[in-house]
Amino acid sequence: MTDTSTSATLYQRLGEGAGIAAVVDTLYRLIMEDANLAPYFASTRLVEQKRHMALFLAAATGGPNGYKGLDLDAAHAGRGITDADFDRVIGHAATALGEAGVDSETINAVAGALMPLRAQVVTAPSGR
Repeated sequence: MTDTSTSATLYQRLGEGAGIAAVVDTLYRLIMEDANLAPYFASTRLVEQKRHMALFLAAATGGPNGYKGLDLDAAHAGRGITDADFDRVIGHAATALGEAGVDSETINAVAGALMPLRAQVVTAPSGR
């Protein structure tokens, strides 16, 4: 499924658009099965959310930049997302990537690309 050659971009290593779309589908299945995370998406149109996430991940991993959604700060403002919630999503992303046949080196690279976003996503006051 993935191109693991050293010259491949992270986007290519994830299987490009189709690979990312499959991972995003699995990611949101895992999120919606998670009692801690599902409430954040109770009033979210998941089809649109998945499309935004796939476009965002494509751009973030070196693919085409078709993402036209809110910036991360605006999208997560006031949602009360905790560090633990962020870590749960990263864990589910790793699981989704693994289920898609992505190798551990690429999974680590994706996690490494997502971890710096914590400050823009975590909006709960410290100690919550």
